Amino acid sequence: MIIVAGENVVDLLPAGDGLLRPALGGGPANVAVAAARLGAPVAMAARLGRDAFGTAFRRRLEASGVDTRYLVRTTEPSALALATLTDDGEAGYDFWLAGAADFGWRGSELPDPRPGDILHVGSLAAFLPPGADVLAGWVQRHRPRCTITFDPNLRAVALSAPGARERLERLVRLAHVVRASDQDLRLAYPEAEPLATARRWLADADPDGGPRLVVLTHAAAGATALTPATGVSATPPPVTVVDTIGAGDAAMGALLAALHADQARDLADMLRFVCAAGALACTRPGADPPGLAEVLAACR
Repeated sequence: MIIVAGENVVDLLPAGDGLLRPALGGGPANVAVAAARLGAPVAMAARLGRDAFGTAFRRRLEASGVDTRYLVRTTEPSALALATLTDDGEAGYDFWLAGAADFGWRGSELPDPRPGDILHVGSLAAFLPPGADVLAGWVQRHRPRCTITFDPNLRAVALSAPGARERLERLVRLAHVVRASDQDLRLAYPEAEPLATARRWLADADPDGGPRLVVLTHAAAGATALTPATGVSATPPPVTVVDTIGAGDAAMGALLAALHADQARDLADMLRFVCAAGALACTRPGADPPGLAEVLAACR
């Protein structure tokens, strides 16, 4: 089982004439949906708001085959993000997060995984207090018997949290597998090239902590997978971009599905699968990851 822990967010998308269209998103929720659509067994651990969006988030997850047994209903509101799009479909966000349900984790609310489960954390919930400390403690507690994956999916609001870079480094060290974008690493470490940061994370790993696989995505240029012993690259299939919302999350979901299916032994095949999922997510508006048949066809 894959257990994804993190936030659901309402993305407010431009709809023309100054109007906005709400779409259901949130990095970890998108990852869970993406992995489930690719046939992996996925459960979502999330705190849902008291409003109508909280109900809609649950329905979205259920419709994609995500196990919702670990969802927690709260009396707090849902998180909102205003998305702005450039002419080439790149997305930027302004967030309304104060008091949102997603970031108030209590230790008793998180599930007790089984040995061999994959636990995934990332995005805003991994950085924003007070829940971020609870999530970090959860993965640290279960690291000896589970595979930990981490996707920072960085936003400026996360990096502005106290001790954000130290938290990033701690989560990388707790993870067995890390997926990050060039943009993430340039935002966190503007003084270093993204590939140099990824290699440093691998070089710093030891039997007590640190990743054994880092997947670095380069937007339209594809992705690179690095291990202590080797590195491979892949490019995505050509697509017509509508917007890039959820593309990185679709790639992370594909990586989780590949890890669960034990496909990481062939890094090149795994990376083509990851690139195809991310590219196809760009062909439709909002966070709407592709299904398995689409991704396999694109890989061929």
